[in-house]
Amino acid sequence: MPDFALTRRAMNVAVGALLSGCCLVAAAQNNPSRPVRMVVPWPPGTPADVAGRIVAEHMAAGLGQPVVVENKPGAVGTIGMLDALRQPADGHTLYLLSSASLVAPLLYPAQKIDFQKSLDVVGHLSWNYNVLAVAEASPHKSTQELVQAAKARPGELNFGSGGNGTPAHLAGELFKQQTGTQMTHVPYNQFTMAVSDLLAGRVDFMFLTATAAIPQIAGGKLRALGTTGSQRLPLLKGVATMTEQGYSSFVLRSFDMVTVKAGTPRPIVERLNSELNRALTSSGVKDKLDALALDIEPMTPAQSAKVLATESDKWMQIGRSAQIKVD
Repeated sequence: MPDFALTRRAMNVAVGALLSGCCLVAAAQNNPSRPVRMVVPWPPGTPADVAGRIVAEHMAAGLGQPVVVENKPGAVGTIGMLDALRQPADGHTLYLLSSASLVAPLLYPAQKIDFQKSLDVVGHLSWNYNVLAVAEASPHKSTQELVQAAKARPGELNFGSGGNGTPAHLAGELFKQQTGTQMTHVPYNQFTMAVSDLLAGRVDFMFLTATAAIPQIAGGKLRALGTTGSQRLPLLKGVATMTEQGYSSFVLRSFDMVTVKAGTPRPIVERLNSELNRALTSSGVKDKLDALALDIEPMTPAQSAKVLATESDKWMQIGRSAQIKVD
């Protein structure tokens, strides 16, 4: 004979699960119930900040609430992340995670930073590529000439970046490894100061983001020697990639992706992903990001999480090889 007590308990569990699922769906439909914060851990005017603001404006329309960008720069993005993690896991606080933060565990080992455990990925925003650039007045007319000069004068040539562990720094370290040269890294507290010294010739070269480099190249102030993508950039079709120039392993790109605090209900993450991808594929957003040399690639949360895992391994490997640390 059937055990009616067990059957009743099983039915109660099933009904409870159904009601729980319905509550989560209802919560997602009613979320957000107030303005949403997008924490950008970089200064105003940086590529991530500009892209984040463009997307935030269009996400707001679909969410029915303002998406307010707040800049919380410092410590390669971890100050902003810690601020976001202090908030409830309810989808009302977004954190814009960038590749530049991925080596934070090497720079701040005592903090036990783990992006993949602390954050749930909403979706991928864009890819950004680097441009090997020198001042227009530089005597180095090609990558080959730059490498030859570095080999002839070990340690004398220098390259700038916006700080230890940033993509510009790690790209320079990868360049040293690929070319077998010794060059000196010069970290700056502010990215704009590094660019100013590059333009003035006080820095020999720099791996600038395409977003920052292209206006200076178009204005005749910088010369592009190579790009770090697997294919040529649409806005710099005349500039060969590093792989085309014989550096077969030199493919480097940076991402920006939207995340939330780990534990945010899945239906809320899915809804945020839907609004993010809808914003990215709208003509107004796409045109603006294309003009910034940003490569859009909408993804599901699962696809984006896979990118985060793969890119984390890559950047951490470069960081370990370069033995990066905080000055």
